[in-house]
Amino acid sequence: MRLSRVRVKFTPRDKLFAALCALVIVIMWTPLKSLIGMSLQDERYTHILVVPVISAAFLFLERERIFLNSRYCLAMGVPLMLLGLLIGFVSNMRLSLSGHLTVSVGAAVLMWIGAFVLCYGLRSYKTVGFPFLLLLLMIPIPSGILDRLVAALQTGSAELSYLLFRLAGVPVWKHGTLLALPGVDIEVAPQCSGMRSSMALVIAGAIISRVLLRTGWARIFVILCVGPIAIFRNAVRIVCISLLGVYVDRGFFFGHLHHYGGIPFSLVGFAIVIPLVWVLRRWEQHLIRARVEPTDLDWTGGPVAARSADGWVDG
Repeated sequence: MRLSRVRVKFTPRDKLFAALCALVIVIMWTPLKSLIGMSLQDERYTHILVVPVISAAFLFLERERIFLNSRYCLAMGVPLMLLGLLIGFVSNMRLSLSGHLTVSVGAAVLMWIGAFVLCYGLRSYKTVGFPFLLLLLMIPIPSGILDRLVAALQTGSAELSYLLFRLAGVPVWKHGTLLALPGVDIEVAPQCSGMRSSMALVIAGAIISRVLLRTGWARIFVILCVGPIAIFRNAVRIVCISLLGVYVDRGFFFGHLHHYGGIPFSLVGFAIVIPLVWVLRRWEQHLIRARVEPTDLDWTGGPVAARSADGWVDG
């Protein structure tokens, strides 16, 4: 039995796009190198290493849709690349300013978008713009804003954990992010805010909604729900580990479940996101079926037309 090999052919347009992307990496190597170093050292930025791989995979999988409407667009592509180059140059000249890495990486993303528009056109970009929207997650959030997000997750997790303890009938007293349980005090520290797993949930939610949903409002709704879902998942983790530590074994407070339990408890988030996407998908299908529905009978007693979202069509 012969196995046929499917070869992917790269056109001159594809080679030009790859060359421009490589050129952006060379030009912006200093900030990109700093970005890689920061993502390896700070767990709050570890998602950055995964984002470009996912974006490249989506571009490869949707290459047929790209080729369908591809055409060169120098009028938009070149200005976008030049604008990104200018922003990156100014940012690199002011390395001492706070947030310069954010601006530099944003400039690199802008140049990649410009390279795509230059090689494939605006129509192709509108068709498969999701990978480039996902690239925005590569841009590191400034530390000041990130600290506020961590504080919000920290406070929300403490509040919801307190509520879950009360619902479970566990005696608890709360002061800020400090939870006092029988025989032990638990503080929801910044490193317990679940920022890394929350970013992973954001990426996963964006991918799942992009693949399964068709309308923009449904996809945006899923992304907006990720924050509350992440807080609930983190509260479940805090409550479970605390109850095990108080009523089973104090070793749970310092064991592997406490330090490496992010992945198992992340399943709680997926257990909420996936049904949510399923419900939205069913609702989208319902709306599509409702766009064409038979109208009331006319004055003669017979059907005359069907009404759709675009107007009236003969029945």
